[in-house]
Amino acid sequence: MKLNAIHFKKITVSVPLFTLALLANPAHAVDWTEIGDAGQLVSTAQMPTGDEGRLRNIYGTISTNNDVDLFRIYISNPTTFSAGVSSTSGNLDSGLILFNEGGYALYGNDDAMLGTRVSSLPADHVNGPQAAGWYNLAIFALGTPPVSGDGFTPDHYMFPNVSSPYTQILTATGPGGASPLTGWAQLEDTVALNEDYRIRLSGVTVSPVPEPETYAMLLAGLGLMGTIVRRRKGVIG
Repeated sequence: MKLNAIHFKKITVSVPLFTLALLANPAHAVDWTEIGDAGQLVSTAQMPTGDEGRLRNIYGTISTNNDVDLFRIYISNPTTFSAGVSSTSGNLDSGLILFNEGGYALYGNDDAMLGTRVSSLPADHVNGPQAAGWYNLAIFALGTPPVSGDGFTPDHYMFPNVSSPYTQILTATGPGGASPLTGWAQLEDTVALNEDYRIRLSGVTVSPVPEPETYAMLLAGLGLMGTIVRRRKGVIG
């Protein structure tokens, strides 16, 4: 009986120690650099990997005016999700679009503010992500609109044409907006750009991490374990 009691105590001690270690080591921030050339479709999107943690930045290069980089990301906090582009080489005129896991466009942007050439997706937007899960984030040089269906003409464009000042937050209200992404309309003449960028992110993780509710469950489990220990002591004593 005494040996069993000691074994039981070891188990009850090891569980809290493991849990406390988990709580004491919050997920660290991760920066991802594009490997090769990220794909342009949901099936070929590049997924940032690494140690579990918050995905803080994505670095990459738009090589030509027809280049599109699509990244598969896990949005763990849809309320705080945001994405903002900065041109680390200084001259990129970018567009930014968020698609859901199935390739349906949610919202996009050309210029974050007047006088800028970089794009941004704001947090807590009515057309932004509504639930935690996998999404696809596209960055591209202007002039290569996303299309759906089996064509690349304007009647397949997912987003509407807009006029200056180009700071609008756009939704998929174009002729092809009700269908998932199938490609990008390419410009006739491909021009080398080789423009480097950084996408600053919030509300995104490299892989799913426990939500606050999970930590609460762990703590509740500790409390239950303590109750069991006290009852066990009473039986043994």
